[in-house]
Amino acid sequence: MLISGEVATAKAAASCNSLMVLSFSSNCRIEEVAASCDAIRFYQLYVFKKRAVSATLVRRAESSGFKAIVLTVDNPMLGRRERDIRNKMVAPDKPNLEGLISLENLDTTDGSQLAKYVRDTMDPSLSWKDVEWLKSITSLPILVKGILTAEDARKAVEAGAAGVIVSNHGGRQLDYAPATISV
Repeated sequence: MLISGEVATAKAAASCNSLMVLSFSSNCRIEEVAASCDAIRFYQLYVFKKRAVSATLVRRAESSGFKAIVLTVDNPMLGRRERDIRNKMVAPDKPNLEGLISLENLDTTDGSQLAKYVRDTMDPSLSWKDVEWLKSITSLPILVKGILTAEDARKAVEAGAAGVIVSNHGGRQLDYAPATISV
């Protein structure tokens, strides 16, 4: 029996009595991961220019028994990933976005297909008001991921977040961003 990555991760989390954060760009559908086991699952969300896409993903996660939304705020614009540009990185299919966003016409003439995808679909104007908007469409707690300062942690909670996740996005966004553990 072949198990896809995120389903296997959810099963491993369940067997360790741990939680799992499912990426919005998972290779497995939200519902497939939810049906695979009884792991405690949170759903990672990016805010799309088309808010209806984000709202649909939140509703699907909520109806599939996810326990929180992890709003990623440290990636409103993609960092210059030179290796992806050089290799003309092709964005993999995103089953959770089927029928919501077209991933066609993402050529790699000028480099990374991922960079074009982010520019065309993600909302770079993300602000604290987006936490309020998210709270208005779900009853799930919202954790803000990508916080690197005490000031931003306070602002996130003031905006309505239930908590924060300290993260520098794996160090892939900005040179000289402090290490997560240092923060």
